[in-house]
Amino acid sequence: MMGIASTAYVLAKTSCTVSEWCTAQALAEDRLQALSRNGAARFHRAQEEGLIALGSEAISKVLETGAVAADELDALVICHTSPLSALPMPYTLAGALRRACGLAHAYALGITQQQCVSSLHALRVLDALFTRHRAWRSAVIVTLDTIIRENYRLIGDSGVHSDAASAVLLQRNAPGRVHGLQTYNDPRAVQGVMPDTLYGTSPHYVWTLVSVIRRVLRAAGIAPGDLSTILPHNVNLQAWHQVLASLAIPEERLFHDNFARVGHAFGSDVAINIADSGALSSPGYHLVFSSGIGGCFGGFILNTATTPPLHPEKTP
Repeated sequence: MMGIASTAYVLAKTSCTVSEWCTAQALAEDRLQALSRNGAARFHRAQEEGLIALGSEAISKVLETGAVAADELDALVICHTSPLSALPMPYTLAGALRRACGLAHAYALGITQQQCVSSLHALRVLDALFTRHRAWRSAVIVTLDTIIRENYRLIGDSGVHSDAASAVLLQRNAPGRVHGLQTYNDPRAVQGVMPDTLYGTSPHYVWTLVSVIRRVLRAAGIAPGDLSTILPHNVNLQAWHQVLASLAIPEERLFHDNFARVGHAFGSDVAINIADSGALSSPGYHLVFSSGIGGCFGGFILNTATTPPLHPEKTP
C-alpha cells in the first residue's frame, strides 16, 4: 500500500502583509476587511527565486527527511496551477528538476490540468504506477507556483496567493496511509478569473465542498465525528466554518493557522498543512482537502490511526 512518508515546503523569502499590499495597490478598506474575515493576513512573494530553485530545494528537503538518496527515487510528478508556472517548449519542469536534483533513475511526468487539485490526481496516477511497477519503492510529488503579475495576487475576497514549492514523499507501507481519495469536476460553466481580475463565486461552492467531503468519508468508511483534523486549502475561511457546521464537526478540529501565516500557496497547501499540523505524527483520521478554479475539488483521508474507528458503519 502506498502512503505519505513525509512532506516539505519552501516559501518565497519575502514575507508581505495583506494590509500593506492592499494599500500599495490602492484597494478599498472594505476589500481588506473582507480578506481579513477570510483569514488572510500575510503572503510570500518571490523576488529572485525561480521555479527551479524553489522546486529543487523542496525536493532536497523531503528526500533528506525521508533518508532517500537522489538516485534511489523511482518517480517524480510535477504539478502546478498557473499556465505561467511552466517552462517554454521544448523544456519541461519535470525534466529540468529531474536534472537539477540528480534524479537519474526517476520516471518524470507532469499533471497540471486540475489546478490546485492536481497533486491529488497525482496520488491516483502514482497508485496505479506503483501497482504496475512492483520494484518501485518511492516517489515525490512536487507542486510549485509563483504569481507573475501582482494584480492576480488576490483570490477575490476569499484569500491571497503565496509563491511556494512543496514536495510529498510517497513510499510503500509509509505510516501516512491514503484512504478514500475522491476528486470531482463541477460540470457547470464558470467564469474563472474575469477581465477585472476578480473571481466569479459559485453559489454552489459550499454545498459542493460538503458533498465531496461526504464522498471521501463514505469511501474511507468513517463518520465526520471520527475526524481528528481538517486540513483545508487556505482559502475562504468563512466557507469552511459553514462546511464544519453542515457536517457537525467541532470548529477546533479545523487547522486554520496557515490562512493568516502563509496564504494560499496554490496546490502546495496540501503538503504545507500536513507538515505544519503535525498530522503524520498524530494518530488519527485527518481530512486533506483542496479545490481549484474551474470547479475542481478533491480530498482524502490521511490515516495515521492505530485503531479502527468506533463506529465505521456510520458513514454520511
